[in-house]
Amino acid sequence: MLYILHDPQEIEIVADELVPYFENLEFSLLSLPLSPDFTLEENDTLITYLGDSALKKLLPRISKKEWSFGILPHPEAQKAVKGFGLSEELENAINEILSNEEFCELDLLSCNDVPVFQSVNIGDVFIFSEKRSKGGFLSEVFGFLKNIRRLPGLSHLSFVISAEGEKIIHTSALGIVAVEHASGSVISKRLISNSVMNDGRFQALILSPQNLFQLLVFLFKSLIPNPKTLHQLPSFIGQITTTNLKIENDSPIEFTNDGEKFSNKEIQIEVSKEKLKLHQKSIYALEKSGANDKKSLKIDKLPTGERREQLIISKLPILPRATTEEFQELFKVLKENAKLSSSFIVMMILATLIATFGLFGDSSPVIIGAMILAPIIAPIVSFSMGMVRYDPNMLKTGIVTILIGTIVALIFAAAVSIIIPLKVLTTEINARLTPTLLDMGIAVASGIAAAYAHAKEGIAKSLAGVAIAVALVPPLAVAGIGIGWWDWEVFSGAFLLYLTNLAGIIMFAGITFLLLGFAPFKRARMGLVYTLIIIGLVMIPLSLSFNRIKQEARITSKLEGTNFDTIFLRDVKVRTGKPLMVSVKLVSPEAIDSEKMKKIKEQIEEKVGEPIILEIISAIEF
Repeated sequence: MLYILHDPQEIEIVADELVPYFENLEFSLLSLPLSPDFTLEENDTLITYLGDSALKKLLPRISKKEWSFGILPHPEAQKAVKGFGLSEELENAINEILSNEEFCELDLLSCNDVPVFQSVNIGDVFIFSEKRSKGGFLSEVFGFLKNIRRLPGLSHLSFVISAEGEKIIHTSALGIVAVEHASGSVISKRLISNSVMNDGRFQALILSPQNLFQLLVFLFKSLIPNPKTLHQLPSFIGQITTTNLKIENDSPIEFTNDGEKFSNKEIQIEVSKEKLKLHQKSIYALEKSGANDKKSLKIDKLPTGERREQLIISKLPILPRATTEEFQELFKVLKENAKLSSSFIVMMILATLIATFGLFGDSSPVIIGAMILAPIIAPIVSFSMGMVRYDPNMLKTGIVTILIGTIVALIFAAAVSIIIPLKVLTTEINARLTPTLLDMGIAVASGIAAAYAHAKEGIAKSLAGVAIAVALVPPLAVAGIGIGWWDWEVFSGAFLLYLTNLAGIIMFAGITFLLLGFAPFKRARMGLVYTLIIIGLVMIPLSLSFNRIKQEARITSKLEGTNFDTIFLRDVKVRTGKPLMVSVKLVSPEAIDSEKMKKIKEQIEEKVGEPIILEIISAIEF
């Protein structure tokens, strides 16, 4: 026997559109409300033509009585039809119900004893629950920009979460999305795979971004889905797979069940395994569920303790914030590094001596050894932290240690240059006399690396690489050699390189600490401004030097390989000045007399467009 249950106000629609399909069958029409005494025999089937609201009231009774039933696509039953994965065509749905000899057993998900067809959204999950636009990429971009405007007011809620009677975590999050299968929500479609409606479990996604930047990156990536990362869980999202979940808060929690709003201090979500005997096909059911009753927890990255409390009491920060525990541990190390000690002085002296001898010996390996040995980068990084935290004690201690280390290096390098009876500009010395903007770029990257390595304990070994990249001691040693030789050009060029490295590290190590959340921007503002002024002053000579190198490279490329009759120019070297200094090697099949040399000089001047001093090395090619 078939029973067709409908709303009494829709009797005409039922008679016109449904009844014709059942004319040759034994059926009976029923209208709401369903009598408490109504029951089904073993082979009977209840067919509903109802909206979502009426179905939610009816399903607990169907589940308890274990009735066989079918759901027809009613205009107001879209959530039920999509949630159970049923046909949206009336004729197809009726044919499935009439042709199926066996029923499909499905789980029933409920929230506070109210059935759930698609999803339960707890808290503020608007960004994750909005549907993707069907208007193409531009429409999605506009939707993305609309969401950005709503980000500044976001804040975390406190959640005490228990699963299967056991408290598992007290955390904070923007919200929680609970679904029985992946298609239940927009966010679950992106992050969950291989979920069905007859495995006895449901999924809960805990959405806990700890800063707006993290959230923006996720939203941006969602615009262009990558199949390789489609179901990879971001670090700020926790996932619980279980049979029941209890979520508590001291104050009422706002949540929605399939879009309908509720509020309660306690939210109980549970799934009843295979309680629905559906007499039609569902795309979310497997023939054999193979249910796994064990709960699955991926919650290790969710905020707890002090971090949880910080996120609850304030708006979601734009950038990451370090907790007091993280800051205190790093601050303790940096405070110790900033102090002047006998070991610092000894290591500074040794590094300077090794670097100075390596510079005179023109030995790169020896100079690299001095770079690794040099301890001066430690107080520089400490000074950067003192700058962004505006800590007077750390600033004072750090600058004193840096100044004494600098003076010690200059004194010992000068002493070695006086003792050694050589006054030769080796390749290694000469390489540190003309710093450019490229050296500032190296200093910037090294400052970032130094701060990051200090902040992340697991990669602290890379500090040796940072020291090599920045090369703080070799420029100091060359500057000391300039003092010993009483040569202003050598001293000024090398010391400018040292100041470049120093300013670059301080500024960008400080910015890195700022971005990692170790200091608020308001506190760091003045220190960053002062350092930026210093960098601006340093970059003036660096820019001039860089422009000079560009000019020299342009003239060199213009002259290299040029030939004047049978005479070829090789090994061209240019040094800017008034006038320009050009050194060339002339290769010819015969000796070149002075008249030809004068003519070549005139031709070179015509080619470069200014007067020059020409140094010539002549070579005869047989």
